[in-house]
Amino acid sequence: MKCCRCIKQQKLVSRLRMGAFLLILMLMVLAAESPAAAAQLTIPDLKAKPGKDVGVPLIVDEVQRLAGVKLILSYNKDLLVYKGAARTKNTDSMMHVVNDKTPGKLIVVMAGAVGITGKNINLLTLFFGVRGANGAVAVIKADDVQLMGDDLKDIPCKAKAGKVTVVQ
Repeated sequence: MKCCRCIKQQKLVSRLRMGAFLLILMLMVLAAESPAAAAQLTIPDLKAKPGKDVGVPLIVDEVQRLAGVKLILSYNKDLLVYKGAARTKNTDSMMHVVNDKTPGKLIVVMAGAVGITGKNINLLTLFFGVRGANGAVAVIKADDVQLMGDDLKDIPCKAKAGKVTVVQ
């Protein structure tokens, strides 16, 4: 027959084991539900001569099953003139629309039926005519970035602005 003290210790150990098990189970559930690290949209820094055109790639560092994109971009309309956009081999299966009605602002929408997965994906190349004096700098930044997976869930994304420096 066990003493009263031994029975209490066994109950305490049993409760501690159960508590540890529940804590581990909760941590596993939270880890499974936490979103993946945010993707990053990068607009690289470029140099261009006045009177020439420059292609500005919009690059996402890493995505899983990307099927939708909405970007609101702003740029210096005195130094850059929007000319057009082209999809890349990575995004050829997606349709795109660029609203350029307001000089200095672009609204880009892309969508596809099947998501694309990869690293350093060039989503779209924007083409601008360059004007301005030597050393002038036009910043191109994403004021709003929305990415969506083919499961219709948002993909968190940060944005890094780029600049076009006018050189002679």
